[in-house]
Amino acid sequence: MKKRKLTYKNQYRLLIAIIAIISIVSYRMAISKTFAMYHLKNDLVERSSEIQDAPQRIAELKTRIGEFESLISGNPNDTTETRNKIMNHASRFCNDNNLVLSGFLPPVDVDRGSFILETNILEIEGGFSKILKLIYNLEKEWKPGKVVSVSFFTKEDLRTKTLKLYAHVYIQKVKTRA
Repeated sequence: MKKRKLTYKNQYRLLIAIIAIISIVSYRMAISKTFAMYHLKNDLVERSSEIQDAPQRIAELKTRIGEFESLISGNPNDTTETRNKIMNHASRFCNDNNLVLSGFLPPVDVDRGSFILETNILEIEGGFSKILKLIYNLEKEWKPGKVVSVSFFTKEDLRTKTLKLYAHVYIQKVKTRA
């Protein structure tokens, strides 16, 4: 019998097929695992950098907890005590600065599960800069809660036919659940 010799073209095709099979097998056995380990290493490096920042993040969270506790300070469950303190302080400030405390709307309580968010609303009449001083005083100096919003509006006084500036000041305080 004669041996069959492969032509150069068939030898080339056989070589390409063997190289393709070896490439697929080597990729599945070695290279894919190497890529997986490379991605795992990158993930672990990212996590380690987060862990290195952990003490700083813990300190930030502790300061935020302190801020929340300062909002709750005093007797947080006594709504009338909080309202009286806010009204007394605001009325004293208004008397000293030629403002009018024209309204003190009833508080709005929103149940947030583990705590209750109490919103007190003051209605102030007067000049813009003096109202801003009151807001600054409530927000930065006295801190009866957090000043979350201020709404300015004008009303016409029908008797004098003049426009008067009013502001609604929204003060929120966190109350613990009883």
